Amino acid sequence: MSEVKCLNCGKRFKLKGESRVDDFLSLPCPECGGTLEPIKNKQSEKEDLVDTVDEPALLIDKSLALVFWDIAEEKGKLLKDLIKTGYEVRLLKKPSLLTQWLRFETPALVVLAAEEEKIRPYIDILNSLPMPERRQIFVVWITDKARTLDPRPAFLASVEIVVNTSDIPRFSEILNRGQKIWRDFYYPFKQVEESLAKEI
Repeated sequence: MSEVKCLNCGKRFKLKGESRVDDFLSLPCPECGGTLEPIKNKQSEKEDLVDTVDEPALLIDKSLALVFWDIAEEKGKLLKDLIKTGYEVRLLKKPSLLTQWLRFETPALVVLAAEEEKIRPYIDILNSLPMPERRQIFVVWITDKARTLDPRPAFLASVEIVVNTSDIPRFSEILNRGQKIWRDFYYPFKQVEESLAKEI
């Protein structure tokens, strides 16, 4: 696991795998848009700490939730509930930010609150991931065009669950229910997958 540090805001992020340094520098900081610099080793990290008084030590160590919100309904309570549940919540303003975040961390949750044509670029990015990684991401579509937990529009949109906008006040409850259904559905598959991995 590699680490990078933003030269502007000082925040640190984990990067999956051991990518080349050149790749790191092509990515802006998802927090402030600043330049990311690789932390080459623990020694250089200690040297940075000596020179900086209030060095933020942020790594995404919680489950990451990414939220794209393009509807009139208020999102404040939903975001607060996600934070209380233990998620590290970040807002997405465009699909390219989702691509950036996927370089840092596989999100546990992606919430897309918009009409279908606006969520499609995000879905296409998620569906381009290797299947084992895509299965780790629980995607919720919030829309006024479908009933909450209706499996048909969820299947057609390639998301895990659909939540109607009228049910946003009950989002946490619906999310918990949807995730339980999802876990129960994938449990036998994961057991087989883990057994095969041990045999290899």
